[in-house]
Amino acid sequence: MEAERGSLVPQDGEALKKEVQLRVTPSEVKFLDALAGRVYRLPVTVHNLGGSNQKIRFQEPLKPQFKLMLTNLDKALASGLQMTAMVEYHPDKDEDTFDQLLISIGNKTIEIPLIGLIPSCQLEIESEVNFGTLVADSKVYCKEINIVNHGRVPGTFKTEYQGQLPIVIFPSNGIVEPKSSMIVKVDFCADEPRIVNEVAMVSLQGRPDILLSVKAHVVEQIIELLNMSNDKKLECIHFGSVFFGTSKIERALLYNNSPEPINWVAIMQSDSVGEELGTNIHQKTDVALNNLTYLRKSKNIDITTFISCVPNEGRLLPYQKTTITFCFSPKLMIDGKKNNDPSHRQDYAVFLRFDSVGSKDGFLRDDNSKTIKSDRFQKVELALTGSGFPVLLHFDPGKVLNFAPCFMGEHSETLCIMQNRSNSLPVMYRFQKTAHFKIDPEKGRIDEGCVQNVTCSFIPHQVGVFKVKQLIEVIGTVADENLQSSSLKPFHQIYLYFKSTCKPSTKKVVMKINPGISPLVTNPAGQFVVRDLPKYKDRAPVAMLQSTMTRLHNHRLCKESMKDALIAFPNDRATSIRSEDQDKIFRTIFTKIPRYNYVDPDFAYTKFERIKKQSHGNYYAGYIKHLRSVRLQKQAERECMYSYNDTDIGLQPASGLKSPSLSQTEIEEELPSQCRIKPNQLLNTRNIESKESKALRRKVLKGLKSDPFTPHEKHDCSLILTPKQIHQVIVGPSILNFGDVCVNSTNTRLLHVVNMLSMHILIQLHINLEELQKTKQFSYVIPPTSSTYISMIFESPTIGKFWKSFTFTVNNVPGGHILVMAVVMPVNLELSSSELVLRPQGFSVKTCFMGTVGLYNHQNYFAKFEWQPVNTERGMAFSMRPAKGTVEPHSSLECEVTWQPGFSSPERGEFVLHVNEGNTLTLKCVARVMISFGYDFYLGDSKLVGYIYVYTIGYIYTMFTKLILLAIFS
Repeated sequence: MEAERGSLVPQDGEALKKEVQLRVTPSEVKFLDALAGRVYRLPVTVHNLGGSNQKIRFQEPLKPQFKLMLTNLDKALASGLQMTAMVEYHPDKDEDTFDQLLISIGNKTIEIPLIGLIPSCQLEIESEVNFGTLVADSKVYCKEINIVNHGRVPGTFKTEYQGQLPIVIFPSNGIVEPKSSMIVKVDFCADEPRIVNEVAMVSLQGRPDILLSVKAHVVEQIIELLNMSNDKKLECIHFGSVFFGTSKIERALLYNNSPEPINWVAIMQSDSVGEELGTNIHQKTDVALNNLTYLRKSKNIDITTFISCVPNEGRLLPYQKTTITFCFSPKLMIDGKKNNDPSHRQDYAVFLRFDSVGSKDGFLRDDNSKTIKSDRFQKVELALTGSGFPVLLHFDPGKVLNFAPCFMGEHSETLCIMQNRSNSLPVMYRFQKTAHFKIDPEKGRIDEGCVQNVTCSFIPHQVGVFKVKQLIEVIGTVADENLQSSSLKPFHQIYLYFKSTCKPSTKKVVMKINPGISPLVTNPAGQFVVRDLPKYKDRAPVAMLQSTMTRLHNHRLCKESMKDALIAFPNDRATSIRSEDQDKIFRTIFTKIPRYNYVDPDFAYTKFERIKKQSHGNYYAGYIKHLRSVRLQKQAERECMYSYNDTDIGLQPASGLKSPSLSQTEIEEELPSQCRIKPNQLLNTRNIESKESKALRRKVLKGLKSDPFTPHEKHDCSLILTPKQIHQVIVGPSILNFGDVCVNSTNTRLLHVVNMLSMHILIQLHINLEELQKTKQFSYVIPPTSSTYISMIFESPTIGKFWKSFTFTVNNVPGGHILVMAVVMPVNLELSSSELVLRPQGFSVKTCFMGTVGLYNHQNYFAKFEWQPVNTERGMAFSMRPAKGTVEPHSSLECEVTWQPGFSSPERGEFVLHVNEGNTLTLKCVARVMISFGYDFYLGDSKLVGYIYVYTIGYIYTMFTKLILLAIFS
């Protein structure tokens, strides 16, 4: 039955057929799936390929199961013709049968094997499983292969992998039904970079063992920063020297050097080793220590306010590059002792980390922990260095310039020497235009340590005393709002103070009075002042203001009152011919009649337009009035609340009152709905750690909802989170290691969730693993700035290694995956000893030979056991109590073994310990029954028994003792 199924044709059979020029088909006759009691037939065709007639002789098979259906075994076959003979097979047993059919041509013989095979399985399996290129992110990848049974009976298979890599084949054994297939899953955990070329042994029924090859190329998920010019790795960016208030922009390429997409985020690291914030590295140590206030102030600087990275979050496809823009904009920290020193500088050295977004163990854990070995490749650190310098412009003779007084039409000049005291950077300046003053040159550039002569001129255009602040703008490269480009803009202002006086020039003016109304001054404003007007008071006043004393121009038609009328002077003719305000009324100064107004129909408002305009004005006036009333009402409420809180109600502080714990509803009301970080603002590890600590203190352990219920929760949970926001949600640990567990045992591990966002989030665990289905809930609504934990329950009915992973989402956005590890072991009990020796203890027959054996259960699942004695020809004299029972997890149980003495009691025995769904152990028991006596017994004066040894068992010893004593006392 186990013979190899193959052809019986010799290796030189083909050469023989060519020599005899005869072709026989088929080359072997094989009856498949033959059953006893049935008859099967197959044809055999003989073709004469020669050029002449051939005489052919058939020989009957030797075994009776095969029969050649020919009446005449000798045949003559002409050239080119063929004949067919039928071979009949009728098996009488369900076993494979082998024979041969001989065809002779002259002295040559052709052998045709005859094979009869009973129904069997024909199993086939793929010989290779190739996972391709994977990323070492501790994710479990699964490939499926098929075991196909082409036979007509079921076939068994068994797989076994004895390597050390995280490869799990499931199921490891099984039965494949006929004409069907079974899926076998091969799981591989890509935990570290390596080239995998492993083999697993596969045993198929009816076939020799097959080696299943498992191949994979696991690479690191590397984020790299490359130089823009030559694609070399970039470790540091030197911004160089920059004025405070200006910006320096550098660019780099962020490269995803892996076959998997990755979500990334940039994080500014605080309090790193080697960090410098505003210190002067050229300064002596003793000088720096004398200014401890400044050093403490520099430690509290928010680095993200002067260093930016755009973009600072995103998603990179496999082997994709993206351009990252870094902007350095230093700001001056006020330090009065050093700001005016030409050697003053503030040096910066900070570190920026590009990190992948996914499951993690938290920011407060030790960075040296290596739960995942490839974690160090999923981040890249970039050093950023730069120095900030103040603008140091010195003016000689000073910032206050006094110009010599002059008259209009004249000018005075002053020379100002501008000196750039900075030894590192040039200065570009520009003077703003100022009335009555002129600067030459108005703009320019002063190199490091150089001077520039500037001529300042005072050219007055009016009389008066001038005290002017002259603005000087220092121009530099300033970043635009998007922080990705820059332009030349003023970033610093310096004021110079100009002082001078313009004296008026007096001239005698002869005033000619016109008969009629004339203004007091008809000369150009401010140029000449009339000083001799009183001289002309003796002239006739003509029609000046005395005309109001007469009633010459009083008209009888204008008796109506014009209380709100405005006076129109004689020289406002231009005003009278333009569009007027309908609400204003003008009258003449003397006649007191309404002034004539010209209305242009092309430009004047219509009546409807005037009404519409008035309604608009009323609407906005009412709106502003309403806002004012609301503001005043809120202010009044705050004042009332403060006055209420200030009321003394007689309570003493710390008098035993405890603050009530906050409920989830109060937490939601206390925190704002959402606090978004600016798009271009970097995350800071110091702020993140502070948020995480705050969220860890605010634990919510009960009443977590599986779905958002309130409108507030629905709004928050419907928002699409960015990688920067997902990075502030901790779901970990990234590996749930249940360790060694018992089959069918219930095991619990905690999965922690920390929400550092000031909004609700929806955590969904996408678990399709049967082993984790007893977990109560897979969806949670986490309140803002809070933390919780999820009890993950693991129970597996299958023995072996368990490596699986599941993913989770945050607001329906993929957030990462969690690796679940366990080693499922069968129920196992241990014996305190494999052999128990019983020695006599006391004189009671029942308790003389007694001992105990311990059963130890070191696992986390109860073990049911049963003792089964091994009976021999002499029987069994040992008994066990209890004969069956249960040992609780991580506990032990003592079993009592008793030997019953007797004439035919065997001194040795065995018990077999059967553990339900577990191991089997054997306990050997031995009874030591040799007893020695060293006493002399007398009857009267004669010695009855001397010093003897008695080899007996317990109850014989007892009876013998009683007989001796009875004889003595009788």
